[in-house]
Amino acid sequence: MKGIIATRNNMEELTRRQIRYICFRLQTEAEGGPKAKPDKGFMKSVKEVKLHMEKQDDFGGWENFAKTWDVDEKSYLVVVQRKSSIQSNWNEVLKREAKEIPIKLVKKGKKEKTS
Repeated sequence: MKGIIATRNNMEELTRRQIRYICFRLQTEAEGGPKAKPDKGFMKSVKEVKLHMEKQDDFGGWENFAKTWDVDEKSYLVVVQRKSSIQSNWNEVLKREAKEIPIKLVKKGKKEKTS
């Protein structure tokens, strides 16, 4: 019992960024990439985070992390359903923030002067 409590306390010390990193590593592993090894530092909690996430109702498989489910903004160890994928969110940011680069057409045979 003492080991379980210690592990739970270690998981609760993880930041959202660290938990999401572990989740992305587990997603990569599930898609056939390299294994998410419990090396050192916060990665020691890989097995605990994996088991904890998999037993929640909104967990939708590691392949769907950041597509259909994610880590909650406030309670980092809680799985929540996403309304849109991170790729869709990124595309919206690009549409809103990125400016179109003007293209200057040069007629054939003429060279553009450079300063």
